[in-house]
Amino acid sequence: MWKAEQDGNQVKLTSGNGPLINYQVEGVELPQLSDHSFVVWHALPTAMLTGRDIEIDGPVDPVVIANGEKLSRIWAMWSPGVLRPVKISASKVVSPQRGERAVIALYSGGVDSTYHLISAHKLDLPSHALTIHGMDYKPDNDNKFRALIEKTEPLLKNFGIRRITIRTDVARYGKAGILHGFTLAGCAGLLSDVFGTAQIAADYTWEQDMMSWPWGTNHVTNRYFAGSDWSVRTVTSDHSRTEKIGAIAKSKMACDAISFCTDSKSRPHNCGRCAKCVRTKLMFLIATGSIPPIFTDNTYRPAMLGRINLKKCKERAFFADIYSHAVACGREQYIPGLGAKLEAVDLSPRLRIKRLFGLT
Repeated sequence: MWKAEQDGNQVKLTSGNGPLINYQVEGVELPQLSDHSFVVWHALPTAMLTGRDIEIDGPVDPVVIANGEKLSRIWAMWSPGVLRPVKISASKVVSPQRGERAVIALYSGGVDSTYHLISAHKLDLPSHALTIHGMDYKPDNDNKFRALIEKTEPLLKNFGIRRITIRTDVARYGKAGILHGFTLAGCAGLLSDVFGTAQIAADYTWEQDMMSWPWGTNHVTNRYFAGSDWSVRTVTSDHSRTEKIGAIAKSKMACDAISFCTDSKSRPHNCGRCAKCVRTKLMFLIATGSIPPIFTDNTYRPAMLGRINLKKCKERAFFADIYSHAVACGREQYIPGLGAKLEAVDLSPRLRIKRLFGLT
């Protein structure tokens, strides 16, 4: 039996003698929780791994129950033998009637969430941004997380957006790939009494989703993070990350704010050497012809291309996009070996496509 216990802005989840998940909210006064539906999103990864049904001691939205069970069936279909479909029940099933509430955006300081803020129409800008402490930054690493806040705060202030943070240790209960989307939805759902919509910037376009599948946030599953009067809404899904980089490059404030490095020792600064930094350098080169001074190592050398592992589906999705843009804008010469690296990828998917169209 999952149970949410609240003490002001502190919330903890318990499940018998099972996992204990803690949350500390800062930046808004958290009202007494009237809807415990957010527990569903945090409980689902563990439940699907173990095959144990979810029981919640508290009020839960029937739409969330239906969507949660649907998600478990989807992930079980994608990962047979690893994840299992589960049933969800609650001590009280009730549809919330909370009226219109403000909009919040999930904001990590990365390329996608930064692009959303600089490209959104004024009427579509959120009033608040939610940054989660416990995903890229461990919950006990205050100095690094504080540095991220300082790095990104000027951009939020420029748009008049107030910051909310949630510190949580939920990441220790699952792998990042699948857990990612559930953690974002669960933390946003924790604030559902205050915010009726949570905007999430798409990692990939619809087309790239077909290459990167299955990732924790995608156009198929994101739409099920919703209840009767609350939802996660995917935004900026029609532009690839290379296109987003081109827009960010035009704003010094946005360039100075973005943080995407995977080297925990370097974050929130961008080391310029890890695979993600190298990939982002390629995007800048193709989109603009140059690399802005936002990396600790701001150089690019052809040998760096070898740091990108195209055996990973998500990397192939980004790399194929980089290459297609390079061809379109005539900048292949900026990155020697770009086309050759893509051609060297396992040809079996391409052969299947050729057979589908009768070309072999």
